[in-house]
Amino acid sequence: MTIVDVIDHLGEADQIREITGGELELLYQDTIFRFHNSIFVEGTLPDRGPVIIDQIPVINIFQWLSGLDDVIDRARFLVSLEKGIAYDYRHANSGSITVFQQGHWDGLI
Repeated sequence: MTIVDVIDHLGEADQIREITGGELELLYQDTIFRFHNSIFVEGTLPDRGPVIIDQIPVINIFQWLSGLDDVIDRARFLVSLEKGIAYDYRHANSGSITVFQQGHWDGLI
């Protein structure tokens, strides 16, 4: 997915900003799409309840991630490098889900 693809589907972003490492963020209300060299590398959205992951309904993503063998709990994030999913639980009532391209978080863990 490219920046153009996202804009074509969602319209102009509420805000666009460049962050460290040369990544570009498109912000749409409470959802963030991040790109490196115009290619999608990461997206973050609020946890609004049940999701489907690999065609499996997941009622509580925090609990689901907690049960995976590869999950790392670091700085109040549960991270599965294998699945490309991180859960930010720094704020008890407002967790967020980040999906990322394989390898994109490897240097952070």
